[in-house]
Amino acid sequence: MKAELVEKVIVAHCSGDEQQFSEALNNLVKDEEKKGNMPTANRFRKAYEEKKSSSSTPADFSVGGSGAFFSQSSSVAAPRDKDSLLELYDVVTSDVSFDEVVLPENQKKIIQQFIDEQKNAERLNKHNIPAANRLLLCGPPGCGKTMTAYAIGNALKLPIAYVRLDGLVSSYLGQTSINLRKVFDSVKNKRIILFLDEFDAIAKKRDDANELGELKRVVTTLLQNFDNLPDNVVLIAATNHEHLLDPAIWRRFNLTITLALPGLEQRKVLIQNGRKKYGITAKINTSSIAKITDGMSGALIDELMLASAKKFLLDGKLQTTDITTILIQQKTKYSDNNEDAIKVIIEMLDRGVSLRAAANALGISHSTLEYQVNKYRGGNNG
Repeated sequence: MKAELVEKVIVAHCSGDEQQFSEALNNLVKDEEKKGNMPTANRFRKAYEEKKSSSSTPADFSVGGSGAFFSQSSSVAAPRDKDSLLELYDVVTSDVSFDEVVLPENQKKIIQQFIDEQKNAERLNKHNIPAANRLLLCGPPGCGKTMTAYAIGNALKLPIAYVRLDGLVSSYLGQTSINLRKVFDSVKNKRIILFLDEFDAIAKKRDDANELGELKRVVTTLLQNFDNLPDNVVLIAATNHEHLLDPAIWRRFNLTITLALPGLEQRKVLIQNGRKKYGITAKINTSSIAKITDGMSGALIDELMLASAKKFLLDGKLQTTDITTILIQQKTKYSDNNEDAIKVIIEMLDRGVSLRAAANALGISHSTLEYQVNKYRGGNNG
């Protein structure tokens, strides 16, 4: 959590300016969302809405901008853990448009089919054909799993029950399985999306010798609840570690989609989206930036464009070389003398970044960086 954003929230609160406070909290929530901390972001947002509601003022706080995930809370009440009293899920609605999801076209078509089946579920049921209602999203952090889930929620106009693992997983014997049953029981009569993020935490292989019997019971409970899931509930699970999942889990899903890091064309779209989102009107070489961001997730590219927008707004200008400098600085963590930094520089050089641009990014002379690069390459070739 960025200290400067928290500080602005505090300052706004002390000033008594409700609009300033709402904007500061809005920025903090968006920052947490961008980092994938959805439960934390939603907790902040919910605390504000409840405060507004208790003061008889309509809760109008929403996360603005094209990258926003949440608009307003739902009235669905969530069960709580018996000991911690934490709610087992947060109920939210989504503002994410499916057009904002940047994925290969074939994957978008599969997801669109999933959405279309759900929109026409009653029609399919009349012919004894069940609509697909269980989707597993796999892939590395920042590749768009959560955003995809929230885009589906928006497309179907359904509330999303975002399961909070901090409340669900208990240290008390048997309580996690009880919590799981509470979650599934509380949504079984609702038209809702149940979203299980970090799914591997409760669905690990039962033959893992390092796992305790408690987790094995949790997986068994999970499978039983999957088998009894009614058609009115849409279940979406997401994991960064699909290799950890129990084999019996896989066949419980109608669809499994593995999201990869964005390819060249997807990165171009992400960069253009970032320009529009953050108001960067300067002329930059999108193709060049897309090339040097190879291997980066959509979340990291968004972070790069945000940093570039700040420079553009503060300096009144922005060039492609400026974005290259920001990227190198972010990747090297502003270091100019460690082996990891040199590895990053060599990677950038191989993608077409000039040695002079790399040296400028690190704040060292062209000759010094050339010496360090040659020394590293010579040492590894020798």
